[in-house]
Amino acid sequence: MSQGPETQFIASVHRLLPSVDEFYRMKNHNEYNGGIADCWYSARLDLWIEYKFVDLPVRPDTMISIVDGKKPSLSKLQQEWIKGRVNEGRAVWVIVGCKIGGILTRQSWGPGRWRAEDFKAQCLTRPQIAQAIMEFCH
Repeated sequence: MSQGPETQFIASVHRLLPSVDEFYRMKNHNEYNGGIADCWYSARLDLWIEYKFVDLPVRPDTMISIVDGKKPSLSKLQQEWIKGRVNEGRAVWVIVGCKIGGILTRQSWGPGRWRAEDFKAQCLTRPQIAQAIMEFCH
């Protein structure tokens, strides 16, 4: 299994959740069907999350984008899959992680673009992200 920064970020959030016996989650990987969100969480409510990971730029005005084709962009398949599930009434979030935490967008990917300075200011810690997932699902 890949141990890239995105996978490590997801694992760091999952370590803060109760055990899978208490709070079910599934990491998705399907090489035959692209676009599916990275993780599915299930309790009283279901939640799908697509994770991305970005190295924070040094310059405060540098743009971070997940919609314009640059890394860590949402692929066209991912965008279509997310829109399709949202149109069905399902909860889908996109979390853009970084070394210091992450930005959580609900039901879509928000603006999809942030100045590095604004991204840092809006970052939640990993415990805050795990808490948001738990609160939503319960």
